[in-house]
Amino acid sequence: MGLKAVLETIDDLSEETRSLYAEQKVGDKTVFVLNIEDIDNHPKVRGVITANNENKRKRDEYKAKVDDLEARVSALPEDFDPDEWTRLKAGEGGKPDEVIQALKDQHARAVETLKAKHAKDLADKDAALSERDSYIDRSLIDGGLKDALLEVGVAPELMDGALAVLRGSTKVVSNDKGERVAMAETELGTDAPLHDFVKEWAGTKGKAYLGKAPPMDAGGNNGHGRAGQKKGDFGGDKSARVAAIASQFPELAR
Repeated sequence: MGLKAVLETIDDLSEETRSLYAEQKVGDKTVFVLNIEDIDNHPKVRGVITANNENKRKRDEYKAKVDDLEARVSALPEDFDPDEWTRLKAGEGGKPDEVIQALKDQHARAVETLKAKHAKDLADKDAALSERDSYIDRSLIDGGLKDALLEVGVAPELMDGALAVLRGSTKVVSNDKGERVAMAETELGTDAPLHDFVKEWAGTKGKAYLGKAPPMDAGGNNGHGRAGQKKGDFGGDKSARVAAIASQFPELAR
């Protein structure tokens, strides 16, 4: 009589036989499992493994056939009639030339159906890419313009207006490294960095958008501005004006 693979108790076994079992938790129950080496080569276990591998092979083979069949069916036109196809292919019910032409027409419809499917898939992908690129371009342009406008001292309350005026002159191009870069198109038709373009604009058409320096107090400092906010030197150089705007309007400096 052979040894059982799993026992609930080994109390009735001899001391020598007990050493062949190991205590193991199976679910919420403790059992004793026979400690077998090289169990995969046991004839009964080997048979199960072999049968399981064969089932896996047949499953993969069946799945490949199903995938191939689905691909073939998806390319067929909606009015495809398998019985009519078989009849025409056998040359029944018409002259040879007519049968050949009917087969050609049916094949052409299948090709057009496949083309239409691929065209739709490509259009969907192009639309997704275009939407992503547009978002990136808008972010590059608005971020670059805002930084440049803050640097030249545009009044915070006029920032949205300045952005609206300048957006039409901007575009995104690829530099020598293939990186996307926001640029401005000058009146001469050349491209210029946003920083240089905005600086020139601020000295001409954009003067009306620049912030006015507040009056100096007795201590030689600028006015307090809005209550509870830090002072800033709006009458200083470019760096001082940028720092003043960032101090009093931190939301614009983000």
